[in-house]
This record gives sequence, structure tokens and C-alpha cells, in this order.
Amino acid sequence: MAKGLTEDELKALVGAEMRQALGYSSSKLSNARQKSMYYYLGMPVGDLSPPEIDGRSSVVSTDVRDTIESMLPQLMVTFVGSDTVAEFEATKPGDEQKAEQATEYVNYLFYKKNNGHRIAYTWMKDALLQKNGIVKVWWDTRTEETREEYRGLSEVELVNLTEDDEIEITESSTSIDEDDMEQRQQAIMQLLQQAQAQPQSAPQVQQQIKMIESQPPKMVYDVVCKRTKSGGKVCIDNVPPEEFLISRDARDDIQLARFVGHRVQRTRSELKSMGYKDVEQLTSQDAGAAMNYERIQRRSWNDENAYADNYGQTEESQELIWVLEAYMRCDFDGDGIAELRKVTMAGNELLDNEAVDVVPFVSITPVPLPHEFFGLSIADLAMESQKTKTSILRAQLDNMYLAVNGRYFALENQVNLDDLLTSRPGGVVRIKQPGAVGRLDQGAPDIGSSMQMMEYMQQDLENKTGWTRYSQGNDQGSLNDTATGVNVLTNRADMRLDLIARNFSEGYVDLFKLILKLVCQYQQKEQIVKLTGGWVPIDPREWSNQFDVCINVGIGMGNKDQKIQHLTMLGQAQAQGLQIGIATPENIYHSATELTKQLGFKNADKFFTDPSKQPPQDKPDPDQMKAQAQMQIEQAKLQASTQLKQMELQHAAALDEAKRNHELQLEQARMGMQAQVDANRQQVEADQKTLQSQQQAQLEALKDEQKTQQLAMQLDFDRWKAELDAETKIAVAQISQQTTLSAAQMSSAQKFEENGAGNGND
Repeated sequence: MAKGLTEDELKALVGAEMRQALGYSSSKLSNARQKSMYYYLGMPVGDLSPPEIDGRSSVVSTDVRDTIESMLPQLMVTFVGSDTVAEFEATKPGDEQKAEQATEYVNYLFYKKNNGHRIAYTWMKDALLQKNGIVKVWWDTRTEETREEYRGLSEVELVNLTEDDEIEITESSTSIDEDDMEQRQQAIMQLLQQAQAQPQSAPQVQQQIKMIESQPPKMVYDVVCKRTKSGGKVCIDNVPPEEFLISRDARDDIQLARFVGHRVQRTRSELKSMGYKDVEQLTSQDAGAAMNYERIQRRSWNDENAYADNYGQTEESQELIWVLEAYMRCDFDGDGIAELRKVTMAGNELLDNEAVDVVPFVSITPVPLPHEFFGLSIADLAMESQKTKTSILRAQLDNMYLAVNGRYFALENQVNLDDLLTSRPGGVVRIKQPGAVGRLDQGAPDIGSSMQMMEYMQQDLENKTGWTRYSQGNDQGSLNDTATGVNVLTNRADMRLDLIARNFSEGYVDLFKLILKLVCQYQQKEQIVKLTGGWVPIDPREWSNQFDVCINVGIGMGNKDQKIQHLTMLGQAQAQGLQIGIATPENIYHSATELTKQLGFKNADKFFTDPSKQPPQDKPDPDQMKAQAQMQIEQAKLQASTQLKQMELQHAAALDEAKRNHELQLEQARMGMQAQVDANRQQVEADQKTLQSQQQAQLEALKDEQKTQQLAMQLDFDRWKAELDAETKIAVAQISQQTTLSAAQMSSAQKFEENGAGNGND
């Protein structure tokens, strides 16, 4: 015999499963959902961050948001476009009336008691944006107390109020009815006027006045009461993606998952109303859940203090507490078989532990992945295209900015920089020589290639998501296309969207199964609700066996205008079939009833009468009916022949018109091409003349520059020649002087030698 789990072991097991579950902390899944959110909001962060350079464009393309917001209207029409989201169809004889009553009541609970339109919108938008949309369906047993005030109640109204079991009077006050006193005074005044007009009736008038005055005054009551609602109700609510936890090995069926959890904030007051004890001792914060990046990013779009839960909160009953509501399979009782249990915890305190038979969550995803719980969102399919288109848009805008505010070069000390930096129309920039200033970027940005790239990325986005511009109805180019071609493209796109709707429909089936199960299981008293047939008593205890039903969803699927057109054609065919005996008044009545619903009128009995409720009529003579039928057949043949001829004539006229239009388009295209060729030739000639002028100006500038350089070189040469001549003359003079000195010295030497020789001889 296996051993059961203690409460401490159960809390430890729940904590371990929670920490290992998908969605508990920052993970690949959490990062992907964060990325989808800022892509949807068009925020320039993360992958969409602009370059960290001043003056660069930070524009963000919004392909994810545009695609999702374009898909949602058609999906909303598909599922909540009528008063009947799901229809219960009986599969056993005798359950037809129950199925019809359950259909109206469950749809009433979805729409009227739980704001089904908002729930469906958020549910499908979560799926398109955050991979999976999650809703929670449960039977809420909380006791609700509301304060009500009533003024001027009569005694009968007060008695009726006190007979209500939900009402407890807390305050009351009594006063005289002023209206009654005013009526008495008016009655007395009328009697006095009558006595003045008819003196003989004075005694009777006096007697009547005494009777009026002797009656006690009418009292009215002002009460303050407390209404306490108990007994429970079906509640449906959307679950934010970061609050939902599921085991890592979960597959596509949420009911078979080993662990499913919901981390949600509750006030202490809510926990008390739900029946939990010792709420004052519970911890008030869960750092992991409060600081979840997904939650902070979603809330920070409108709240700069998104991380602060109890910001400015001082009243204890409204203090927020993070509560974990876990549904897990474990062997708590020790019988060796794991059962599904609901375990509710706040902090480390165990609030609830009970066996349950169903997990109260329903999930939908637009693109399921085989053998995985989380699928792909439309945002996942569109993000790459948005990222690329954002880069292209920024490049285009940066080029335009540079074309308007370009960069310039300037030679140092050759340009007045104050003039250059002061940009004004007609301004003058002072320069010392031509060519000292100019623009660095001479070429114009290639907008054509950028637009072609944008068109390519748009087609890539349409191929990935299946949502084309034809489906949105905003492509002006399609006006020139054939109606058949556009219809083919639109139908192909609708097939992709219909597949997403088919995936969503499984979730709606599970949702309405849960609602029906909860009503049959927990609602223990009859309720009077207003349905199509008026005020109807509903007692779900008659459905306690959960009669076998087939649930049909997507009642509004398809184009309503097309349905109206098809029903109108069907009615015309039935009218003809009635004359030849292949249709009955009942068939026509059913078609008219369905047409009335599609036109938006709930009660078809206001416009058509059921033939089965009318008295029987005398049957016509069979021979006469046969003769009339033969005459109608001949008329139908003649009408068909006439229509065939008209169609042939219309077809021939259409062919002629198409031929003329084609020839006209060819002529317009030829003229346009010729005009383009002429414009291109003129542009080329103008460019050539501009180029020649620029080259001639540059040549003249080069010649002037060469002349200036030659003159400078000639001046340098003359200066060098003069300096050389002066140096040469100085050198020659020095040499001449040295030569003269040397000659004088040599002459003196010779004389000395001669004088010496002469003295020796003596």
C-alpha cells in the first residue's frame, strides 16, 4: 500500500512543479512573448532599436499590429457575430427541447453574465499575439455584499423588499408622504369651492372634509439595506500569459497536463469572501511574479510604476496577495493512482486542497505545433518582415534627411565658416578661391529600389501570415484587376483565416462544454431569464445527466452579405419549386426565418407565420395542379431560353467592351512609353549640357590655376637668377682681388730675390 502525502510534502511538490513549469520565470518563451509585445506596440527597443547616432531615424513599421488588427474583425464576426456562439445539438431522441433550451441559456450566461464579447476579443488577441490565449471557467461561490438605498417606499413595497431572502435592512426612517398631503389639500379646496358655488351642499361638504381630515396620513419609508448574494455563478475570465503555468512535458490537451497553475493577485477582502481563514497572516508579495518582465512591459505602456503593486495602498482589506491556484496529478490519498487535485497556496500557506474532476482552463492557438502545447502566433510569422521593413524605412528617411541637410567640405582657411554654418535662403558664403567648398553627397537616393524592396517584404509578409491586402479590402491596385482574379486571391487568403478559425473553434467547444458542465453540476435552483421566447424558467437540474449533445461553433462564419444573397436566391428557387411540388410552405418558412436572423432580427415570428400553426386548407384538384405544373414548366423553359439569349448578348457586348478597353490601354501604354522616352532623351541632353558646362568651367579654372603657377615659378626663377648673379659677381671680385694680391706678393718676392742676388755679387 502506497503512502499518502502530508501537507508539507504536498506544498513542496507544488513548489517544485511550479518552479519547473513553463512561464514561471524569464525563459525563451517569456522573451518571445515580450518581443511580440514591443513589436505590436511599435516600440523602438530590442531588435527595433535605432542606431545610437544623433539625427538618425527611429521610425518603426507596424506590420504585426496591422496584421493582427486586420484579422480580428473577421474572427469576431465568425464567433461572436450573432447571439449564438455555440449551438447544442441533441444526439438522442427526446433531447431536442433540452438542447435548444441549453443553447439559449449557456449563450445567455456567456454574453449577459460575463461580457462574452470582451472575453472573446481578448482571448483571440492573446492567441494572435502571444502564441496561446487562455481563459478560465469556474463556479464562483464567493459571497457578495452590496449596499442599496431605497427612498419613498410604500408599505406594500417595503413588505415586498423584506420578503427577499438576500436583503437585510440596516437603517430605516419614516416620514409623511408629501404627495398624499398635497392631494388631500387639493381635495379639501375643491370641496370648499363646491360649497361656495352651491350653498345648499355645505353640510355634506363639511362632513366630507371631516372624513378626509380624520384619515391617518400616509407614510413613506427610507431604508438602507445590505444585499448578500450567495449560491454561486459561472465566471469566465481571461488569464494574462505570464500568470499561466503548465508543465514542460504538456502537449496539446490541457486536461492531460501533469501540472497547470495560475498565479493571480487577490485582495485580502476577496480571499475572505471566498471562505479562506487566517487571511491576515498571509504574506503580501511574491517577488518572482511581481517583477515578471512580461507583466511589467505590458503595464508600463500606460503606467510608469508598473513594478509597484501596492503603490500608495494603506487599507489592509485591499492589500494584494499573490495566490497560486495549482491543478496537479498526484497520489495524495496513497492508493497508488494519481488523481487530479486543486491546491491553493499563498506564500507557503496552504489555503485549499481538494479533489476535482476538470482543469478550468481552455487554450487556443492560431498555428499549433505538433506535440507541443504552445504554438506559433501571427506575431511570430510577421516579426521578421516588420524588422526588415523598419530597416528599409529608416534608410529611406535617413537618405531624405541627408538630401535636405547634406554634408559639406571646406578648405581650411579658404572659407568663412560662419557664413557656411548659417543656412538661410539667398545667403552668401565668402570663399578665397573657387572650389573651396562643396557638398560631399552629390548623388540622389535611389527611392525606386527601396520601394521595390518594400513591396517584396510586403509580399513576403502576406505569404507568411496568409493575410493579403485583398482580404483587407484596401488595395487600390486591385480595382484594375478582374473580379475573378481578386476573388480567387481573397478566397485563398480566407482559407488560411478559416484554418485559424477552425483551430480556435476547438477552444470554443471546450469552453461551452465547461460552462454546461458547471451549470449542470452546481446550479441548484430555477432561474427566470429572458430568452428569445420571452421570460423562460430554466432549471439545470433537469440536465444533471449532461445529455449527449454535439456542439457547433462558428455560427457566424462567412460573409453575412453572401449568406443573405444565398438565402434570397434559395427563397426564389423554393417559390418556383412550390409551384411544381418540390418545395413546401414549411421549407419556405424555414428559409425566411434564417434570412430574418441574418438580417439582424431576433424574432422571425413578427414577420412570418409558421404554416404548421395555420388551419388546414382544402387540397386542389390533382388534374388542375398537373395542368398548372405543365404550364409553369413551359413558362420556365421560355424564360430560360430568353435568359440564355440575353446572356449571350451580354457576353458578346462584354467581349467587345473588353477588346476596346484592351486596345485603349495598349494605346495609352504606347503613348506613355513614348512620352517617357522623350522625357528621358530631354533629360539626357540636359544632363550632357550641364556636364559640358561643368567640364568647361573646370577647364578654365585649371588654366587659371596653371597660369598662376607659371607666373609664380617665373618670379621664383628671376629671384634665384638675380641672387646667383650677385653671388657670382661677389665671387669674381673676390677672386680678382685674391689674384691681384697674389701677383703683388709674387712681384715683391721676385724683387727681393733679385735684390738679394745683387748684394751677394757685391
